[in-house]
Amino acid sequence: MENQSENRNYAHLPDELLAKILDRVPTTVEKMNSMFDIQDEPIKQGIDHLRSSGKLSKLSTLEYSTSLIAVDGSFILEKMTGSDLLLAVAVGVEGLTEDTTKDWGGDKNQYYQWQTALSHDEANARLGQGVMFLMELSVLANAEHDIRIMDGAHFTSILKINSMLSAKDDSVGEEYAQALRDFLQETYKKIIPDIPDIIKAAFNDDRIIALAKYSSSRDIIDAFLSKYKIKIDDKTFFSLGLNEDEYLKPLSVGQSTEEKRKIWDDLHIKCNLEIAERDKLNQALAEAIKPLTTKGKESELYFTYYKPYQDGPAYRIELKKSLAQDTARLEKYLLSIKRQIVFPEIREPYPQYLVDLMAKSISTGMFAIEEAIKLSPALKIDKGKFNLLFNYRTKL
Repeated sequence: MENQSENRNYAHLPDELLAKILDRVPTTVEKMNSMFDIQDEPIKQGIDHLRSSGKLSKLSTLEYSTSLIAVDGSFILEKMTGSDLLLAVAVGVEGLTEDTTKDWGGDKNQYYQWQTALSHDEANARLGQGVMFLMELSVLANAEHDIRIMDGAHFTSILKINSMLSAKDDSVGEEYAQALRDFLQETYKKIIPDIPDIIKAAFNDDRIIALAKYSSSRDIIDAFLSKYKIKIDDKTFFSLGLNEDEYLKPLSVGQSTEEKRKIWDDLHIKCNLEIAERDKLNQALAEAIKPLTTKGKESELYFTYYKPYQDGPAYRIELKKSLAQDTARLEKYLLSIKRQIVFPEIREPYPQYLVDLMAKSISTGMFAIEEAIKLSPALKIDKGKFNLLFNYRTKL
């Protein structure tokens, strides 16, 4: 009898799929070669232009601080069959330090966490991300360390907090606004109109800097180097072009017309939730982020690119105007960051690497919440509804 399985018309998965993927690797390699190989001369010309125009400098200080932390956050939205579980955390960790004089402030707020259960709603992710960024700003503002690293860019936190407060676009109801009130009360003993104070506490402190691990910004290339036809982003350009310990003299964000228009001119946080204090809140929110915006003025948020090691990457660092214009203090910050980089084993400053690991452990926390709910003697769900306590899809 003929083996029927040999005549069946089906793919042998995942083997055939993987083989197809690997077949395309040479094409992908060629694309990467075309991105970088032909850029050597334009990159050299661009760097030479910046050097000759006095926009680059070389680290000369021997001063540094080990009183340094990094802060990161994470949130997870677990979509159960009958409800959504939300868990958000923000954590700060110290770097490689010899300083025992600084701690986490009077309230020891090294971390925050918040969790809740909500009815299914697509806007719940907005709430989780916004809450996470508010907590990150609070850890940064309440620490007592000399240097505090925000993970990512300043405008990202603004975008996510704005998304949280403008969730009426997703037709959210009173449950969403009440959940936000509950978070503020439980975490800070604050109300929604206090949110601008949380933002200002971090954005006005020049000890807080921001390091973006990934950046697609072409602010420098588009503003000063367009004639060289450089096709990569600023971070890649400086990684390939700068020498060890060389850095871009800090400039205000929004140097290019494109980036100024797309990001910094229109930067805003606006609440459209149905709350009585909305108009007053929106005025306070506008004032809280006004120093960062560029509409009709220069932003007070500056940025630089710094390359600590010859064979390593350049780092995009955002900093406040007062720090940017104090060269001695700026270079102390840069050398402090260099001394936290264990390259090539760890690409980012050590506390930024470590805090990322801490924040990612949130999945363990969500698993613990789910199991504790199911085992809780206070749970009042009969057998017919018990399936509502499980994820809406099978999880391996």
